Amino acid sequence: MTTHADAPTHATTAAHTDAPNAANAPTAAHADAAARTDAAAHTGTDATTGSTRAAETDATASAPHADAEQVIGEFYSEFPYPWHATRLTAPDDPALHPSLLSQELGDFTHRRIPPGARVWVPGCGVNQALIVALRFPDAEVVGSDVSTDSLDLCRTARDQVGASNLTLREEGISDAPYRQEFDYVVCTGVIHHHPEPGMLLARLAAALKPSGVLELMVYNAYHRREITAFQEAMRLLGREQDLWFARRVAGSLTRDSELTRQLRADLGEPEEQFADSWLNPCERNFTVRTLHETARAAGLALEAPCASPLATGLDLYDWRVPCADAQLRRQADGLDDTTRWQVTQALSVDRSPLLWFYLRRDDNPLPALREVDRDEAFLDTAFVPVEARERVWVMGRTGGYRALEEPQPLVTGPASALPWLPGASDGERTVRELLADRGEVPSGDELRDLRIRLTTPSFPYLRAVTGP
Repeated sequence: MTTHADAPTHATTAAHTDAPNAANAPTAAHADAAARTDAAAHTGTDATTGSTRAAETDATASAPHADAEQVIGEFYSEFPYPWHATRLTAPDDPALHPSLLSQELGDFTHRRIPPGARVWVPGCGVNQALIVALRFPDAEVVGSDVSTDSLDLCRTARDQVGASNLTLREEGISDAPYRQEFDYVVCTGVIHHHPEPGMLLARLAAALKPSGVLELMVYNAYHRREITAFQEAMRLLGREQDLWFARRVAGSLTRDSELTRQLRADLGEPEEQFADSWLNPCERNFTVRTLHETARAAGLALEAPCASPLATGLDLYDWRVPCADAQLRRQADGLDDTTRWQVTQALSVDRSPLLWFYLRRDDNPLPALREVDRDEAFLDTAFVPVEARERVWVMGRTGGYRALEEPQPLVTGPASALPWLPGASDGERTVRELLADRGEVPSGDELRDLRIRLTTPSFPYLRAVTGP
């Protein structure tokens, strides 16, 4: 289970707080594992063709929707992971995160997430709903999960930090009653742990208001080859959830391979973490193409990549085509966004970005922006530096959260290629004007990178004061 960083719900939750550094996560597979939510295992996508491969365990292959989610809940009750986040934060400006999220979507008027928004965090696990509630203190947040143990842990933490805007409910996505109720839905690392992720995605779409925003993370097929192969071997041996047997196999492999190296690296991890990565009862993996097709069938469209804290911490967020050839890059710039993202994934393979996206309903009345539209809107907007600070709670040695006495500076991603720009932003001159004064107006990929690394939740340097 996972989230906001390469993902949020179970593992995603931890990601939303302390995004790991690339040095601490040697493979993209570990990144995806850190960004999931419910459970994972024996179905996947062929990374070369994008075709879906079905190989669920008997427990999920024939189960009704609710029963399949219950299997996942029972797995996480047996192997509760991730544990509580070691650090929780809440900005001193309640409008900060709604405005930064709007900016990532290209709305520099800050209207995409309205004041008093209703937010749903399905598959919330131990941390994710609490992280969202603290970041959106004026919102009414509902966290749902099928794991009673995860909900109990989340409820204890909620009460310790006083997040009174968070309601927790024991329910799965497949039986959730919501229809056009939420302005923002956060579901990271969840639907890929169900035999029918498309059905769950349709339920998420139904819960969104027409103008709402869905934040979604699913496993990247190019990151999961070794894990999928090991899960298949355990299934064939009839020992799918046998932790002792799996660790024994991992320690006795003799052939030097990436699988052997990953397993050996994880043998020293706690049992819950090893089981979460290697023994989940159901998993489906995606390419950009199959995610796009699944979304379309659910009445949704990919709107924009999400540079989550986990993805940025692992340097797995950059959707620019990885090629120095100018002619090829110009050709890629002429593609629609979804096709260009497919090219980037295919050319980056195991170092392709996490599949963390914002989605919108097909009937959303707001204009559908392209990446280039967001870039131009960024240039034509005036900003001021973000000056917010955040309240911080840290996990004590014996459990329980302790609030630090003084507010702390915001944790930000690495500065952009133009570190002088935030200080020069005065709320009057647009970015285009500021850059022109210095003769440094970037274009194409460089402009996109600048926008992302100055105005988004993971890079909270600039906040718009005027719109284009």
